[in-house]
Amino acid sequence: MIINEHTPSRTDLRLHIEVLGRHFDFIHHDELLSRLARVCRRPFCLLTFDDGKLSNATEAAPELERLGVPAVFFVVTRYLRDGTPLWFDRYKALRQTLGRAPAGLEPDIVKALPHALLEERLDRACAHYGVALEPHADLQPMTWEQARGLSRKGFTIGAHTLRHPILTCESEPEALNQIAESIADVRAELGAPCTTFAFPNGNYTARLAQHALACGVATSHTTEPLWVNAGFPPWRLPRVQLHPRQGGNRVALKLAVAATGRVLEDPNGTGWVYRRIQRLAHRSAHA
Repeated sequence: MIINEHTPSRTDLRLHIEVLGRHFDFIHHDELLSRLARVCRRPFCLLTFDDGKLSNATEAAPELERLGVPAVFFVVTRYLRDGTPLWFDRYKALRQTLGRAPAGLEPDIVKALPHALLEERLDRACAHYGVALEPHADLQPMTWEQARGLSRKGFTIGAHTLRHPILTCESEPEALNQIAESIADVRAELGAPCTTFAFPNGNYTARLAQHALACGVATSHTTEPLWVNAGFPPWRLPRVQLHPRQGGNRVALKLAVAATGRVLEDPNGTGWVYRRIQRLAHRSAHA
């Protein structure tokens, strides 16, 4: 099982780890491929956290360190560099202020827009309605120095694009560049190889995912909510998303549903349809 979190509180994280720890060994990313290749008596769990928010460094990582649980932090690299708020945080603030989505940014449209056009519409709407984001830990990124500190403590720092575009909405050259440059950023900032990449919103194609491996990572990750086994190629490893305030029963239910190998259509609100079931992964492993 590969778990995907974003900004859980310490309380949420402790609960999730307690529930997962009843059934799984927690592993480091460096162990992932070797654990997939062999059958063990007890299944494993790899924890991952997306985006690189400040609270990952100040709240999640200290709790993980205290509990002795390894994890991967996938960072949006230019967000760490300049602190410009991520598009979905700006969109959330805009909707909360207005009580609705403005024209041109309706929920069924927003995740289908190329990133540059999405940012242009957000700029225009935020200026028109006077919406500005107040800094706090769920909006601010960790710093690169904090990311290096996490790496020194044994956590894995992975790439999550430059600005968090949904890559299947971008031109292929732009999508390929987002992958390559973000992996290069992590490598340059850490002074060490970048070994893993995660797709924003989980949307990917085989071409993009295999490109990530060509750029030097060992694994790339989606958000298909499935258990993972050796039938999955390393360029499309699924992750089950957990969210804040999901209690133990909800977490257990998600794990059970993921074990069925069935995936809901359009799980991320983009029209992206997953109709795969887990046993078919064996057929596509070398596609």
